[in-house]
Amino acid sequence: MYSKIIRKTLSGLLFVICSLSFSVALTACSDFFDTDLNGVSPVDGRKVQQERDAFYQMNGILQLMQQVGDGYVVTGELRGDLVSQTVNSSQELRDIEFFAADSVNSYLNERRLYAIVNNCNYFIASLDRDYMGQKADTLASQAKCIRAWAFMQLVLDYGTVSYYTQPIVGSAKVEAVTLSRTALVDSLINDLLPYVPADGQKEQLPFATGQYASVNSYATSYLFIPIRYMMGELYLWQENFYEAAHMYYQLMLDRSLTVPLSYRNRWRNNLCLDVSTRGWDAQFSTLSSHNQVSVIPFSADFVDGQTRLPQLFDSEYQLAASGVCRDVFDAQQYTINLNAVSQNGDLRGCGLTSDYGCYVMRQSATDADGELSDAHVTKYNKMRASDSYYLALARSAKVYLRYAEAVNRLGLHRLALGVLKYGLNANSLSNTNYMGNQDLTQYPFTDFGQRNLNLAATFSGNAALHSRGSGDTDMNASFAIDTSTGVDSLTDVENKIMTEYVLECAFEGNRFHDLMRISQYRRSADYLAARVATKLQSVDGSPRDYAGWLAFLSDERNWYLPSQVK
Repeated sequence: MYSKIIRKTLSGLLFVICSLSFSVALTACSDFFDTDLNGVSPVDGRKVQQERDAFYQMNGILQLMQQVGDGYVVTGELRGDLVSQTVNSSQELRDIEFFAADSVNSYLNERRLYAIVNNCNYFIASLDRDYMGQKADTLASQAKCIRAWAFMQLVLDYGTVSYYTQPIVGSAKVEAVTLSRTALVDSLINDLLPYVPADGQKEQLPFATGQYASVNSYATSYLFIPIRYMMGELYLWQENFYEAAHMYYQLMLDRSLTVPLSYRNRWRNNLCLDVSTRGWDAQFSTLSSHNQVSVIPFSADFVDGQTRLPQLFDSEYQLAASGVCRDVFDAQQYTINLNAVSQNGDLRGCGLTSDYGCYVMRQSATDADGELSDAHVTKYNKMRASDSYYLALARSAKVYLRYAEAVNRLGLHRLALGVLKYGLNANSLSNTNYMGNQDLTQYPFTDFGQRNLNLAATFSGNAALHSRGSGDTDMNASFAIDTSTGVDSLTDVENKIMTEYVLECAFEGNRFHDLMRISQYRRSADYLAARVATKLQSVDGSPRDYAGWLAFLSDERNWYLPSQVK
């Protein structure tokens, strides 16, 4: 059944057809989306036949991606359990945390996301496939991938989505069908499936070679979303865990993704007097092929492409690491060799001797006794390459955690835990004390060099992800599958994976959707509700106690943001 015709309804939703905005955008932006081209692509029905015109129009889409970055993080984290308001927070931020935002809240992205969709639709429709051949397919697949990402944000944040694939230009009428999350995921998978590369083949991203292969000295490929990554995300929501694991594994092969211990923080000795290795935050200071997969780079000059995340989290202190978040970091057991040392805590959290973690404790202006009570998130100060801030939509650690999430649901619990405890490389997977044959032979996406020796070098740098902040995890006997509390192996490992998302990926915008997805797996809204209620019960000015929040959030209809489209 079709919804209302999208014309006046969506015509005011910032639906700038890309080329109309180039004369302003490309001359005003002097970094990631600046080019040496002076022309402007026409919007008079002519087809895109030249690479330069395609580059212009793709830049328009990427500029719109910049504009959703802040809202993606704010709404994705503030509604979760890891981020909370402060005494400095604006009313808009308080409203988001208390699930009371109205449709004019400036952090809501619905209009901007539909703008991305419409620009992708226009770009796809304008490609001259007869003239451009294979290049047109490469460009179309990426536009469809970005469109799929935008559609997923819409349905996850607003409950349903108006799905349409024809561009809205002027007064043209376009019919859209209203889809639920399940129906949307099925449609997006069917749309992208023809573009998935064959196993073992590298994905061809737009502008991989030639004069447009780098922007501001960074490879243009970082600005796109690999189709295998997007398909992995969709398959997780579809609960097709076989195909999800397959897609993430093929992405690892394609991009040679690893989680090396060079990105770790480590105590000097078991006295825990100082930290000798401060490498974890180094991964954010540059874009590297084995680490970052897809980023939204922000502009230093183009006003609509700037970010306020470093200010919101740190200098203005309007958003803070929640008490629940800090408790997760503090609860980790640090291990040196075979010994659990006296100092608990994962070193990717609060930098105890310097700012080497993702947040720091600072003294409140009102604390006369000098107590460190303000938890300032510094992660976004570190996500800066060549003086330009960026947001990591996907990086290697997240891909491995997604892979672990999928294989755990397939019953490969020891392999999933191996991502955290041992690292997926030929040596660890050949150790029968770590893995069983069933974990490594049942599916084709479990070979990290232990069977095919040609893969050994690719994954030799893989190490235990948990060791990046908690020492010698492989020697920590207590960090193991534990069913003594009554949970099964699947649930125990999944809980550990969700904890690792906190330790490695906190504050990056994913948390609320991650909680939603696990709640879907477990067929229990209480999974999300209990974690967010635990945070909210202690927030100043909270309109409900724990029981009230638990009841409120146990109704999934209360999870969604208010629509800006009526």
